Amino acid sequence: MSNVATADLYAGCPDRESSPGLVLQRYDAIHAMISPRNEVLRLLPHRERRMVGAWCFADIYGPTDVRGQEGMSVPPHPHMGLQTVSWLVRGTVLHRDSLGTTALVEPGRVAVMTAGHGIAHSENSPPDHGPVLHGAQLWVALPEHARHDGRAFTLHEPAPVLEVDGLRAQVFIGARGAVVAPAQGVTPLLGAVLERAAPGRRAGRLPLDPAYEHMLIPLAGEARVGRAVVEAGQALYLGLQRDELDLALSADARVLLLGGVPFEEEIVMWWNLVGRTHEEIEQARRQWNGHEDRFGEVSHYPGPERLAAPELPHVRLRPRGRVS
Repeated sequence: MSNVATADLYAGCPDRESSPGLVLQRYDAIHAMISPRNEVLRLLPHRERRMVGAWCFADIYGPTDVRGQEGMSVPPHPHMGLQTVSWLVRGTVLHRDSLGTTALVEPGRVAVMTAGHGIAHSENSPPDHGPVLHGAQLWVALPEHARHDGRAFTLHEPAPVLEVDGLRAQVFIGARGAVVAPAQGVTPLLGAVLERAAPGRRAGRLPLDPAYEHMLIPLAGEARVGRAVVEAGQALYLGLQRDELDLALSADARVLLLGGVPFEEEIVMWWNLVGRTHEEIEQARRQWNGHEDRFGEVSHYPGPERLAAPELPHVRLRPRGRVS
């Protein structure tokens, strides 16, 4: 998925950790455009928080009534230095990439694309798409030792489910308890969707890894942690050092849980690219717009449209850490 609203994704993000450790920090999503025709709610990066673990980008789209409409339409665009993690709640999305892949992403099956040194892809609702489109598009920053590795795409088997103490967790990346997802992070990560385990059970408890920082993003309904209530269109950062999560959910709640070991490397994140220096981003932009071989072309995309990289800002892009 692409970003066309603000190429400098870290503009306005904090340079200091506001409250390390065990915290509850709630904030509202930013409205952003991912193509000339598609708007999303952005929770990462945000002026309140840059990253959670290696998760560096979190967009929520829908639920949107797409009956008689085109639905998702994101033409070919490049990525580097990251993995995209696509999770659907309702609807379907047709993925095409410069590896020659064509894959139909469906609810319950996470799609992971590793950009490595460079890849291009597109995302579109298929012609026979359903009436509703709803999902999450996530990015993971790759660490230095892996960011130049080979590119790849995997549509994983259905995510396994953990039921524990009133909660149902569908684990789509990483592991929780004895449940291990087919998809694993390059750095330690957790991605799961939480719901009530039974209609009459409002509250539950989920064990967490205290070495991870975590964030809740409701896809629907609302969640309560202590006195903090968070609903769709918001996020709740939970900090580090939690070994369990006491959570109350509304009957319709479906909540994204992201977690990971804090990512200690500094990165430059601009448009759809993650690098380490201004010069890397500048070179990648020039290569994409110049149709050079680095990213390849989505040659089986049904049309000539291709997203051009915007102009770079008039100031140097500087590397930033997760909080500095």
